[in-house]
Amino acid sequence: MRISTMFNHPWLAYGFRPFFLLGALYAPIALLPWIGALMQQFTLPMALPPLAWHGHEMLFGFVGAALVGFLLTSIPSWASVAPIAGKPLAALVLLWLTGRVLFWSSALIPGWLVAIVNLAFPLVLLLWAASALLSEAGRRHLSIGMALVGYVLVQGLFYAAWLWPDVTGTVTPVTVLNTTVNLLLVLIALTATRIVRVVAMEARKDIGLSGPGRLTPAREHLAVAVLILFVIADFWAPGHVVTGWIALAAAAAQADRLSEWPWGRAMTRLYLLLLTLAYLWMVVGLVLVGITALIDTLPGYTGRHALSAGAAGTAILAVFCIAGLRHTGRPLALPWLIWPALITLVATALSRTFVPVWWPEHYLLGGVMLPFVLWLLTYLLYGVSYGRFLVTARADGMPG
Repeated sequence: MRISTMFNHPWLAYGFRPFFLLGALYAPIALLPWIGALMQQFTLPMALPPLAWHGHEMLFGFVGAALVGFLLTSIPSWASVAPIAGKPLAALVLLWLTGRVLFWSSALIPGWLVAIVNLAFPLVLLLWAASALLSEAGRRHLSIGMALVGYVLVQGLFYAAWLWPDVTGTVTPVTVLNTTVNLLLVLIALTATRIVRVVAMEARKDIGLSGPGRLTPAREHLAVAVLILFVIADFWAPGHVVTGWIALAAAAAQADRLSEWPWGRAMTRLYLLLLTLAYLWMVVGLVLVGITALIDTLPGYTGRHALSAGAAGTAILAVFCIAGLRHTGRPLALPWLIWPALITLVATALSRTFVPVWWPEHYLLGGVMLPFVLWLLTYLLYGVSYGRFLVTARADGMPG
């Protein structure tokens, strides 16, 4: 009876509930072993260098939870299919947790087993999503499915570069991590096409206007297309001059798209501001990556954390906040604690991006420890604001 009740708990009623909460809890935890190794305080039994381990757990652990939570929630409404809930959802949560345990002790376990368990997590989602997105109702969102395929492929490539470096050659785990961040930018751009219309309409309605404003599909398609071109160029020729120009073109296309979003008083609505800042970080990161490829005075990593901690990090917080209200039957009025959470997140991205470049002598303190504390505060504030929403029944009494 108790087990049956556990599987019927609201926490397992919809995919976003466990994965948003676990992702928020794991976001700062995943940094601890990397920071411990950098500060020479402690090390884990890692089979990878700390940088590659850290990147994997952020992009395939934390981001993986956020991505799966988002798609498990959005695909049922896009494709009119039944959501995964109860026991199947609990099994998926257990698979994610098992992957984390194995990767934390990866030096003690055969690498192939670590890779199989971790890759099984997004593969399960892909197999479930494929039938839904190939249905008549889901084909309009097939581009999201293609981005998910890319995410699974790069995760598989990460394990290949780790386990068989002689086969992958110049493709290293760190190279794959950069490509993964770039793919996330494409997913953000694709998702923004759907989400921004909803939040723009809501923001304009809040200030007494109607409709989402002028959003041109051609400009949205161009922004996505140039981003995809950047993903390909940055994988095959990172740091090349041509890749730099493509990065700048991608930045210009995103800025052009942003020009159509509702500005002015609408930006006082935090849900719209979150999405806009994520996109602004994308522009900043692409500009920095482009400039780095064109001149020799900046280190090669310049701009990468603007894209990861800035663009991807802010986009994930935006989705956590917006979906966490809409799918728990609450009005789109973000808790006030998200304002300081956004401030600490912006400060995280700023310090992680610019301290290593401008003040390398303060790297450990200003470029590692300070961003970690700010990142921890961001998700602590989110957890305090949304934890209760994610583990209790919908406020409107509807299922889900």
